[in-house]
Amino acid sequence: MSEALTLNLPRPVAGLRVVEEPGRAVLPPDPSMNAEAQSQIPLAAPTDVLREAEALQQQKKSLAQLGETINTLAARLNDLHQQTVERHRADIARLAVEIARKILTRKIDQGEYDIQTIIEEALKCAPARQNLVVRVNPEDLATCQQFQRENPGTQFAELDLVADWGIARADCLVETPKGIVKSFVEEHLARIGEALEKAQ
Repeated sequence: MSEALTLNLPRPVAGLRVVEEPGRAVLPPDPSMNAEAQSQIPLAAPTDVLREAEALQQQKKSLAQLGETINTLAARLNDLHQQTVERHRADIARLAVEIARKILTRKIDQGEYDIQTIIEEALKCAPARQNLVVRVNPEDLATCQQFQRENPGTQFAELDLVADWGIARADCLVETPKGIVKSFVEEHLARIGEALEKAQ
């Protein structure tokens, strides 16, 4: 063990730096250890430090390559998804419309629709407001007539309602002196299907 060296300096010391022994590298101090424990740690050889640095660089390089691979795969999957959607856009639109048709058919069969609202929406598109004839399914006629009796003085109360077996339940046809307005579930579904096919 080397002897301790004592230096008397005329001025205060501004800072210290540990100089490496020839052929040895100094590890940074561990703040959790006291000075005596620090002095017991053997100095690392420069080749060990270089090997660790090279290994760390290799790991960084591998991680960077892995990140690039993941990004490339994600881009390819996104492209594949877009191509699949493009190829099957019409099928997806038809499937969506068919699902909507089944749901609406079940609700109509169970009477879960508001024929007054359907007629009022059709009236908004009518080219005239006077002398209106509304054709509805005979099963919807009683509901419409009851609504007319309960709401006198409204535009709905002034409608001439006609039962027509050619009109499906939840559908209506508004006849005006200037033209007709149809509100048919099947036509609405067809327009939705066309819009879905054209959507980007």
